[in-house]
Amino acid sequence: MTINQEHLMRLPSRAKQAVPAALALLVAGCAAPVSGPVAYHDTTPRLAEARAETRASFECGGALPAVHRQICASDELSSLDKQLTDQYQRAANQLDTAGGLLLEANQRQWMLSRAAHCGLTAQSGTKVEADPAAIMCLEQMYRQRRQQLSSWSAPAMTADSRQVAHAYASYVEYRLADSREPALCSALTEQLNQDLQRHGLPDPSRLPGVKLLAGSNGESTTAVVDGREIRVDLHNAGPYAGYQTRARGVLINGQPVMDDHTLPRWVAEQSNYGGRAYASSSQTGDYGSIDVFQRDGRTLLLANETWGFYSPAARGESAFSGVYQISGQGVQPLCLFQTYLTPPRTNTLAGMPAYAALEKELNRVAGDPLPGYAQHERRDNFQSWKERQWTLLNLPLLGADALTRYHREAAIYHRNDQALDAFFNWSERNLGAKTLYRKVMPMLRPAHQELVQMFAAQGLNAAESEAAANLLFHETLARSMENLAPPATVPGLPLTPQEPYQPRYAIAPAAGALEQGRNFATLYSVVLNNAPANVIRDFIAYETDTFGEERGVGPDQSPALMVAVGNPDSLELLLQQGFDPNAANQWGKTPLMTAAELNLLPGARRLIEAGANVHAQTRRVEFAGVGGPDRQEAEQGRRTALLIAASNADAALIDLLVSAGAAAQAWDGYHQQVCAALDGNQQLSDAERARLKAPLCANVYTPPPPSQQAVVDIRAGDTLILRDTGVDYRIRLIERQPMHLFGRNMQLTPERLREDMGGIARQVGMSAVRRGKMKIVGPLTLAFADLGAITENSLPMLVSFPVTAVGAANVANYVLEQKPLQRVLSVDYDPERADAESTWRALFSAALTQGFTPSQQGYVVIHTRGGQRTEYQLVVTE
Repeated sequence: MTINQEHLMRLPSRAKQAVPAALALLVAGCAAPVSGPVAYHDTTPRLAEARAETRASFECGGALPAVHRQICASDELSSLDKQLTDQYQRAANQLDTAGGLLLEANQRQWMLSRAAHCGLTAQSGTKVEADPAAIMCLEQMYRQRRQQLSSWSAPAMTADSRQVAHAYASYVEYRLADSREPALCSALTEQLNQDLQRHGLPDPSRLPGVKLLAGSNGESTTAVVDGREIRVDLHNAGPYAGYQTRARGVLINGQPVMDDHTLPRWVAEQSNYGGRAYASSSQTGDYGSIDVFQRDGRTLLLANETWGFYSPAARGESAFSGVYQISGQGVQPLCLFQTYLTPPRTNTLAGMPAYAALEKELNRVAGDPLPGYAQHERRDNFQSWKERQWTLLNLPLLGADALTRYHREAAIYHRNDQALDAFFNWSERNLGAKTLYRKVMPMLRPAHQELVQMFAAQGLNAAESEAAANLLFHETLARSMENLAPPATVPGLPLTPQEPYQPRYAIAPAAGALEQGRNFATLYSVVLNNAPANVIRDFIAYETDTFGEERGVGPDQSPALMVAVGNPDSLELLLQQGFDPNAANQWGKTPLMTAAELNLLPGARRLIEAGANVHAQTRRVEFAGVGGPDRQEAEQGRRTALLIAASNADAALIDLLVSAGAAAQAWDGYHQQVCAALDGNQQLSDAERARLKAPLCANVYTPPPPSQQAVVDIRAGDTLILRDTGVDYRIRLIERQPMHLFGRNMQLTPERLREDMGGIARQVGMSAVRRGKMKIVGPLTLAFADLGAITENSLPMLVSFPVTAVGAANVANYVLEQKPLQRVLSVDYDPERADAESTWRALFSAALTQGFTPSQQGYVVIHTRGGQRTEYQLVVTE
């Protein structure tokens, strides 16, 4: 029994405490051990459950980016999305390791290009409203993409490649573990290994004297033999199996005769079989492949467990394959093979400090997934990288072999050049990016060489080690660079093996290699790259004549002074030429903030002398910036030079800002943010931190000058402090997400509300779980449909809990209400200083003063997680 209603455990202080005690007894009862006879394990093969179908390739529900909402708004586009996704997944899983990497990367970029190409934003939301022009554009994109995937030529092996053993043969071998028909099993062992050497993944149709009837490698999943219909149950195994087409079992005349437990039970019968603790072929309940074939007049099947990242065996144990004979209405085991030995479970990256350090910095450059991805796509990309990185680390010959066997070098080098160009172009955006770029570039070659040495230690020869290192290193770098920003145009497919390409850069170029042959054409760029003073003067003169006040402006509207703060000579030159020390970029970041961020004391001092405003604040701007640091900064919202310095600068720079008057209470709770930032500052010694915290952690800051006091913008996330009858109400604008409320409509007196709320809440919660078969997913909520109907003696309300409504059952005398997305003004109720009437009055006053229309709907939400508090919410509209 599972109890999911932790929100019932604590109620308002004036409510009775009967609920916690009752729940404690209930949970204790459920947790008691149950004694009795050992359960009988039924070994009858079971029919696998059908996978739930969705409208598109994803679930049309919850918050989704604009592209995905347009897909959900159109039947035709939903169908195209599902068709394209199936086509892409089949193609990716049929490719070699290097080809799969290329196609996956290209598909990610194509998906990110959809929004801009069809005039949509990356904004997520829940409202599904058709845009005919966008839908028409997307339909055209999808049809063109399907044609592209169909025409992307599959690589052909050369004659020389066919003579070389396939890389899988280095990791996989069919070893007979149980032979119930020695002559057949010995012959099949030899034939399967010969095919493995030539082709890799198993396909019985290539074996001598075999006719493939149906299955994973057949043209059909069904065959009729001696009047019996034999069907191999194939399915898309989903995100946690790489969307591979897997086999779940075999049916004869519609009755299952083999399921995912059949082969593992045979394995468990073997002595010293490895101790696998579960009777299932994989975590997704299936096999890598099942094929039905005829040999010497007999109907047989070969079931293979998966290899590599998806192997069902524990680390250091084996995967298996089994040959069965189909006779009558069942299957009989004949030959059991031990095949793939899973590498030991070790943290390979822990032994590669150079590569691990590089990956950490590249993750900083890339940042969080781009907003154009839906949540399921973020999950898939993460899961895919886990698989690909594991494969390239633990089965390196698969990648090294694919590069030469399928001629993927040109396409890899082409993508590598694009990634390195993107890295350099990103470094030209601002001084923070250039600083990180200059840190990362010298790390490339040591990390690459570390990979080469690791693969050589695994037994690969020099050429194989270099190729394996190239592929893993390239994928690590290129994946990071593709997350800097969505592509500006719809990408074409990767180069085919037949297309020639002359690379510009090495896979791991030396520091400085990317700058060679480049010309810097703007004042912003020459200052960023520390050009001589005479060059900077020439550019100042040119851009002043050409652009006037817009001279020296770089990406994100960044001023040239922002990239000069690290070079005192350049900074002085620009200030002398009249550049504004308070010019800011798109989200309000100033040169002084850059100096604080990068701990540049001389630059900060000179800017303050020149009149830099120590009270300037950044603002939150969505979808601004390129790369992780800038996107995070733009979305972070308000910051000041002091707050930035408290996280990044040393004591001298923080002292400089304080002495210039920066310790002003910029907004509510500002001093607490500065104090928390000091705690995480790695530049400070313990003594310095303690000295700085004494004044900066106290709520004694002076107010900023009136001209610098920002107007409260509750729509941008500011807290509105409304004072009424001596009480400060801290009011925020928040969104209540769409939800289902299960509860009971009641007309309570204030006395009954105080006395009986504990018992009422318990009844509602237990009815939801026990009778309604729902899961409680939020706190106790009192919903008021009409606040105007409240009187001194009557409180009409819905006493409810948020619940999951899938599969919910009707419960007599209770209702299940679906609430839409709502904007509410929210304030925490303080029973020590205010009463309910004044709290509601404060919310109505805030609505009117901030330009909202207050409705008559409201909620009282009783939170218990992380401490008890009661929140009043008033529904408002613009």
